Parts: sequence; structure tokens; C-alpha cells
Amino acid sequence: MSNPLIFFRQKIQEKNVKKLAKKSPTALPIVLQNPQTAKIVLQSIKNDNEMPALLFDWNNLGFNGNLANPNCRNGVAGQTQAAIAANLVANGALDYENHGILFVFRSDAAIGVWTRNVKANIPWAKCQTGVPDVCNAIIRINRVSPDTGKVHLEDFLVVFE
Repeated sequence: MSNPLIFFRQKIQEKNVKKLAKKSPTALPIVLQNPQTAKIVLQSIKNDNEMPALLFDWNNLGFNGNLANPNCRNGVAGQTQAAIAANLVANGALDYENHGILFVFRSDAAIGVWTRNVKANIPWAKCQTGVPDVCNAIIRINRVSPDTGKVHLEDFLVVFE
């Protein structure tokens, strides 16, 4: 006999994904179909009346190209996921609940400033021929209406192209 607690946990997780799907007029990207990720985003929408935010689906392969120096892009010390997160925070983003995946900005303009500075501040994070990308996806989440909690989801991976 299966554990009933596991069954109920799965139902609650499915509910989070469905609840998030109702807030967006478009289909949820794969990263937002993960129940834990959906829960984090829902909490952020509830707690931060004004978003916008960037959700990162990190690609660990993009940081493990050199076994001699793991967790570093191209095996270079300092070229890490933590360095990208630190760059986001240095440019005004808040690492929501310190999960390292959802970064909330104070304004749309702040996201624009960070985006324009990627090439200068973290050029190694950009796409490189023959090297796995650092992210599978980046989703920009914009609050459409504070009253309803509706959100607009936008593919934002272009920032690293």
C-alpha cells in the first residue's frame, strides 16, 4: 500500500502548478511546471505586490566543462552561478528567499540596466560555441494587475545570447 502522505503532497504540488497556470494567459514554460519552482513564484507574487522578476533555470553542465575546476564556466575560477547571482544583486535585484533562482527587481528599468551591463560585467556567461549554456531558460515575470495577481511570462534567455 502506498503512503497516503505522498499522495496528498503530490496533489498539493499539482495545485500550485495549476494555480500559477491560471495567473498566466500563456502556457507555463517547463521550468514553471516544477512544483517547487511554482511554489516559490506564487509566494513571490503574493508577497511582492510589484514585481518584476527573472526566474533562472540553471544548467549545471554550463559550469562543469572542466573537471579540474568544477562548478566554474570553462574551468575559470570566479565564473560561477554564484557570480551571476552576485551580479544580479549588485545591480539591484533581490534573491527571493535566497533560493538562487528568482531575482526580484524594483522596476522594469532595473532589469533593463542589468541586461545592458551583462556584456561588460559577466561576458563569460554569454552563449559560447561548443560549450553548454549557463541556463536552460530565463523567464521574465511581470505583474499585470496587483488586484488579480495575473502575470505575463516572457522568454528572456536572449540576455545571454
